[in-house]
Amino acid sequence: MGLKDFKIKVSKENILHNYHYLKKLRNKEIIAVVKANAYGHGIENIVRFLSENGCKYFAVARECEAEKILKLKIENINIIILETIDEIEILKNNKNIHMVINSFKDLLNLLDKGVSTQQLHLKLDFGFGRNGILEKDFFKLKELIREKNLKFKGLCTHVFAADYDDMILIEKRFSQMLKELGDERFEIIHMQNSAGVISIEGEFCTHIRCGTILFGLQEIGYYDPCIKRAFKLNGRILDVKDIDDLKYIGYEKKENLNIGKYRKVAKIRLGYGDGFSKRSEGIMSIINNKKFKIVHISMDSSFILVDDSVKEGDNIEIFHDLEESINHLKVPHYEFLSCINDRIKRELI
Repeated sequence: MGLKDFKIKVSKENILHNYHYLKKLRNKEIIAVVKANAYGHGIENIVRFLSENGCKYFAVARECEAEKILKLKIENINIIILETIDEIEILKNNKNIHMVINSFKDLLNLLDKGVSTQQLHLKLDFGFGRNGILEKDFFKLKELIREKNLKFKGLCTHVFAADYDDMILIEKRFSQMLKELGDERFEIIHMQNSAGVISIEGEFCTHIRCGTILFGLQEIGYYDPCIKRAFKLNGRILDVKDIDDLKYIGYEKKENLNIGKYRKVAKIRLGYGDGFSKRSEGIMSIINNKKFKIVHISMDSSFILVDDSVKEGDNIEIFHDLEESINHLKVPHYEFLSCINDRIKRELI
């Protein structure tokens, strides 16, 4: 990579601060959710760093993400696959890999195939409609567990509701079901996602599941001022040209762009081929502590209207203001940050 290529710089100090702060906040161990390339922060670097600082549990969505962690050959960590997988050899060959059971049918299937319940986490669904054993199947679940005297690695649910009252109802129902099943049947119990960590106690839980909040990305309505953001997308200005010398800016005729008072345009090596969506056209960047608008995004490059203060080689930051970016793109931060792909290097600093 050359000087002018972009990098995602991830603050080790801020991630470690968030990790210890959240552990202390709820007095529980953390399951670090690192799916979607650790929400764009770089799964390998994050897992290696957090494991060195005491984290023993990591959660991913897919089998391929678990395989990336396995390749790191880190001892004494556990990997939880949150979605149902079809090929169970990864479970049989790796005792430190667990899978979340997302339906009563899944549970029967895995028991039939001889998968150890010490590698399984039962998940209860209270109306999320995404994953989990439905309440209507709870009686069958309870009878099966008692009949076979089953003990599992874990029991969990997902606090999906944005409404606080609904969160409390989910917490109460989960607690009731845990008592009916018997908490002695589960080694670890977890229900709080990032929003839930901030909003509910989960007194009966042994662990908290922290994804976006671990990286300083907070949900609207669930903000903790002690949490620190870890992500920066930085690069360099590749060159600066006079607009009067150009007919096109990228693939757009300059007359079709709202150039206004600006007479110069800067080019950067970042485009939708890197996962920087064309919907980001119109978003503001930061160069020399000033805001400048990105007016055109192509596959490998983007163009910014600038003034005479901007020179080749100057540093530029994208997504500096996450709230502004969310409002512009009309999607949450974890969506557009996760989309930045592996053409952009992740660097822990």
